[in-house]
Amino acid sequence: DTKSRKKSSAFFDVAYNSTIISNKAKSRKGSPEVDITPAMTAKAPSAKSRSAQSRDIVAASMTYDTLVPTASPFGPPIAVPTMLPTEGSIIPDSVNNAMDRSGGDQLTPSPTNEKVKFRRGDLKNNVRRLGIKVSRGMGVRVVATANKRVKLANGLRSSLPFHGMPDGAAVFPLSDGGYVYVSNSEMDSGRGGVYAVYFNKRGDVVDYKMLLSNTTRNCAGGTTPFNTWVSCEEFARGQCWQVDPEGRRSSEMTVLGGEGGNYEAVACDDRNPLQPIFYVTEDNEFGALRKFIPVKGPAGWDTLNGPGTTEYLVFLDDKIFTWRRRDNPARTSQSIYYPNVEGIDFKDGVLYFVSKKKLMLYALDLDNNTYTTSPTNGGLLGSGEFKNSPDQLIRNEGDFLYFTEDGGKTPGVYAVDSSGQRFAIFEAYGKQYFGDETTGLAFSPDGTKMYACFQDCGCEVSGEGDCGCMLEFERLDGRSFDGETLNLRF
Repeated sequence: DTKSRKKSSAFFDVAYNSTIISNKAKSRKGSPEVDITPAMTAKAPSAKSRSAQSRDIVAASMTYDTLVPTASPFGPPIAVPTMLPTEGSIIPDSVNNAMDRSGGDQLTPSPTNEKVKFRRGDLKNNVRRLGIKVSRGMGVRVVATANKRVKLANGLRSSLPFHGMPDGAAVFPLSDGGYVYVSNSEMDSGRGGVYAVYFNKRGDVVDYKMLLSNTTRNCAGGTTPFNTWVSCEEFARGQCWQVDPEGRRSSEMTVLGGEGGNYEAVACDDRNPLQPIFYVTEDNEFGALRKFIPVKGPAGWDTLNGPGTTEYLVFLDDKIFTWRRRDNPARTSQSIYYPNVEGIDFKDGVLYFVSKKKLMLYALDLDNNTYTTSPTNGGLLGSGEFKNSPDQLIRNEGDFLYFTEDGGKTPGVYAVDSSGQRFAIFEAYGKQYFGDETTGLAFSPDGTKMYACFQDCGCEVSGEGDCGCMLEFERLDGRSFDGETLNLRF
């Protein structure tokens, strides 16, 4: 059912807010079912040279005048840039100092550079060669492109090409001080799987591996308290697979998927280390959001393969919810209140998830069985727009809830604070991104780098192996993406 979507001949020459040239929307969902027994492939990352490599970071303007909010929260703030960004801008020396990578194998903390101002929602930085706009005080580089071997820090290329249709992802710290970006592939007909980009402690790419193969439409997933990744298949008989980010043990199917379904994402209430509770969303109008309560005991890999109880979410009215052992009431509830649930996350006793059909964010107080809702397509504070389906949902260790966008003409990454204010972190505007979606949202362990993917990234035919690219964003002041916030929490 996949439709063709052609590149524009003027690939990088589109002005923001210019006349939109019509483009056929992709039709990626609803791939034909297949009955495939996945084969697990897992290897530990090989040792590579750790020599440092200069980064190809495109930085936009570094300074700006005071940002003055408009009277309406839906209007852009007033800002007068002091330097217009240019294609392939070079980072000034003052910013290079803030991103120092010297010191051999020891990570040198990036000093704070007060001259580099970060302002979420102020999309004045135009990275023309990529066709995207980013918040002021951010840099961006392309880490990998689908069907091309990944460039490593030692100057070599990975043995495998970067996977097509990258989707849900997470970052895990490694014992050597580095970290790994684990990413799903939403290819259909047994061509999906899970892959990993390995970074050393200096943030340089040192390896790229396959961790799970022969699965179908690996959409999103989630992390566990015992540092494993759960990858969800999104087709009628999909399952949830547990993956070791370091590749030391073979991936296995978990009990979370039961008899199968269109699974999307996983979250975990880890307040009780002896009994973490897992929540799984189903991207279907008549799906059922479920929770799995394992038996008490030391939590680890076998927790998701052992006995436990499964219950399903039911909304009783517009304020109160409960859990039922049978899934039929839950499927009716989902079709009425929260059809086609996508991303899900947990923080401080609250379970968050989004409905792409209702364009709504739900916050469930798990201790009091009450919930609240807020629209995801309201106005943004600053520039940018969010008018389409919310997809993946993630909270960094800080004050903002981040989510990605599926569809439309300006897919991007957005953040919302506890007062309900929404900010665009970056947005695409190039015609090659029309109908695309942002995926793979994750943060480095220290929060200073944000990773995201475009699932198509200008490919000729959506759904093929050459679709997708992975980007790295960095605050040029060297701080976390949740630094200098209003200290507001959900």
